[in-house]
Amino acid sequence: MRLLSLGGVAAVLAALLVPGSTPARAAGSYDYTEALQKSIYFYEAQQSGRKPGWSRVEWRGDRTLNDGKAAGVDLSGGWYDAGDHVKFGFPMAFTTTMLAWGVVENRSGYGTQLTPMLNNLKWATDYLIAAHPEPDTLYVQVGDGSVDHAYWGPPEVIDIKGMSRPVYKITPTCKGTDVVAETAAAMAASSMAFRQTDAAYADTLLTHARQLFTFADTTKGTNGQDTAYTSCVPGISGYYNSTWEGGADHPGATKMYWDELAWAAVWLYRATGTGSYLDKAREFYPKMGSEPDVGQGAGGTTVPAYTFGLGWNDKEYGVYALMATLTGEQKYADDVRRYLDYWTAGYKGKKGPVTPGGLAYIFNWASLRMALNTAWVALVYADHLGPDDPLYARYHDFAKRQVDYALGDNPRRSSYMVGFGTNPPTHVHHRAASGQYLGYMSDTTGPNLHVLYGALAGGPDQADAYTDSRTDYVRNEVAIDYNSGITNVLARFAKEYGGTPVANFPAPEEKYQEIRAETGNVYTGVDGTSMTVTITNTSNWPPRVLRSGKARYYFTLDGSTSISQVKVTGGDSGGCAVSGPAPAGDRTYYAEVDCTGKPIYPGDAQLYKRGTQLRISVPNGATWDPANDWSASAASHVPVYDGDTLVWGTPPGGTASPSPSPSPSPSPSPSSSPSPVDTTPPSAPTGLRVCGADFENAVPMCWTASTDDTGVAGYDVYMRQGTGFTKIGSSATTLYVAERLVAGTSYTFYVVARDAAGNTSQPSATLTATAQTGLSSPSPSPSPSPSPSPSPSPSPSPSASAGAGC
Repeated sequence: MRLLSLGGVAAVLAALLVPGSTPARAAGSYDYTEALQKSIYFYEAQQSGRKPGWSRVEWRGDRTLNDGKAAGVDLSGGWYDAGDHVKFGFPMAFTTTMLAWGVVENRSGYGTQLTPMLNNLKWATDYLIAAHPEPDTLYVQVGDGSVDHAYWGPPEVIDIKGMSRPVYKITPTCKGTDVVAETAAAMAASSMAFRQTDAAYADTLLTHARQLFTFADTTKGTNGQDTAYTSCVPGISGYYNSTWEGGADHPGATKMYWDELAWAAVWLYRATGTGSYLDKAREFYPKMGSEPDVGQGAGGTTVPAYTFGLGWNDKEYGVYALMATLTGEQKYADDVRRYLDYWTAGYKGKKGPVTPGGLAYIFNWASLRMALNTAWVALVYADHLGPDDPLYARYHDFAKRQVDYALGDNPRRSSYMVGFGTNPPTHVHHRAASGQYLGYMSDTTGPNLHVLYGALAGGPDQADAYTDSRTDYVRNEVAIDYNSGITNVLARFAKEYGGTPVANFPAPEEKYQEIRAETGNVYTGVDGTSMTVTITNTSNWPPRVLRSGKARYYFTLDGSTSISQVKVTGGDSGGCAVSGPAPAGDRTYYAEVDCTGKPIYPGDAQLYKRGTQLRISVPNGATWDPANDWSASAASHVPVYDGDTLVWGTPPGGTASPSPSPSPSPSPSPSSSPSPVDTTPPSAPTGLRVCGADFENAVPMCWTASTDDTGVAGYDVYMRQGTGFTKIGSSATTLYVAERLVAGTSYTFYVVARDAAGNTSQPSATLTATAQTGLSSPSPSPSPSPSPSPSPSPSPSPSASAGAGC
């Protein structure tokens, strides 16, 4: 065994791996710099843990801070895997290795995006460090897929919901050669990415990489599967099953752990120059996987696998390129060229399938990720060959064709990257981005509330067909590993073709009224006023919990009535109490509804709002007139507090709360004439229907939005009572839950829209529905819940798990 000095290996690598400036072959088809900026942003939306100050995602807050606490380890950081909230260590480590590889090969291509890239990369490596508390212990999963996938809501409320978040670890007695070796590769590659800016941190990563490689190597089995992590973490089988991916239809998909061991060894060699790691890579290389050769004279011989592609479980394709560029040996060059030729010009007359629109169709699950990962290997090897090599154009142009397809050069003439290009996806399968707050997929048709900039959708089928459907987790989910290859390719083409990042990115989103109080069933007589007061929390910028939600109803004493004559009563078994009267100014008092100890939060159909009865009464002979009462004059005059902090509404003589409110429209141009009075009512709401099936003593309903020349301000819901209809509540969205009904009893409703000027629409068609009885025990959501998402390969029996979707 031999040991190269770091200086010596740096010189070798500089000669072998760093291409000179590549002349532009043609004008860039898209602004690759803008796409790069957005692709990096996507990783900030996937963050778990305490939100860092550099995060640009206004709709994300602190989340899942308790991960790992029960096991005595802080696993709150890292990335959620896809459109769910499980942290799968195997694909997370692969994503980290890939992103680090992009920085190592092409640091200058990131330009102004290098700092965001390194920030996001460090978010992952910090988590992987925390997940490796001892040399022979590695935590590889947080969360239970079946439990997590039965919930459709934001991660910010998972802790308060009490969702089960078990952790799983690899030890010498519970082995996982594949995931441990992949994590070693991630640490080694990342050490190179950070070496220029933080040498001490790079050294820390290398220490972990060495320990993890030793752990993987010394506990490995003999046949490539016997110590795979599926035997230690059986719940992973339906998601990231390292011994199954691709199935029998894809002989080029490795189902062993030898490729992870070779991948880790070659990255450690590249990061350290230690010859023993290269020796290890050579040892594992021939075991990685093979398949029959083709063409005349093949004679039943086998060659290293070439008909699949680089992915979370298939590292051999990356190992080919690394070994070829690091050693310069022909046998490795032959292997990487066989793979790339198969997907470009063909190998011995055999060519990989390509869609009519030009996408290399490597795998049906998330077709774009495999094509873009292969495009990255093609670029790395093309740059190694240099522009003068006859193969350079073949591999370079293949990579450009794949990324251009993803960005819009396809038969649909549509982008597959959220928030970029023409007609990008708006319904990608992603819980948090959807903005839905009932805990299940209550709406499958409307666009996501939040723009998940940069997220790469799974991709089309073999005929270039694709539907932007939230329920399609095969073709329309997003995932951290999906974005890794395209991020690297974009940085490489940003260097070659240029481009401009978006200034002041991202723009603030338009917000609705997130937290509010509403009064309903208001009855006023000479002896006082009674009503229901409901506090609603549909917060989304970010989702947050009202732990001590309070609403105050302000009233003014009339005539000679004294405060000693006023009595406040109400409250209910749900935990919201009432108190008062309390003084608020000259002859002004308030009654308070206090839900302290009963959290109100989005993400639960039963707990995103709480209401209670409130009665303010006076004795016979006293004067009671609500006409001059502050809270009777406007909905926003029943302010909401969290403890003593005003979060919505306006108290008497006060200012409006600082909570997010609808973003102001651009001011109209100055005009010498006054604005015309709005007398046009909104259109009537349509499609009034029941939404959901697990409510208790309630009817959940939704409808199609009305239209208005100046915009709809809200909706009022009416219910038949006796021979007429009575307003029972209002909603700022197209959803309302009529509560406190009698289960099994039929009720009739209609909805009216109103605009800011007070114009009201014609009533919607009526809806007659039976109040629901709820569920006797927790069960999966009634809507199609994604799973076995996000595994890029379907599990052998995905329907076996609770909450597994279809």
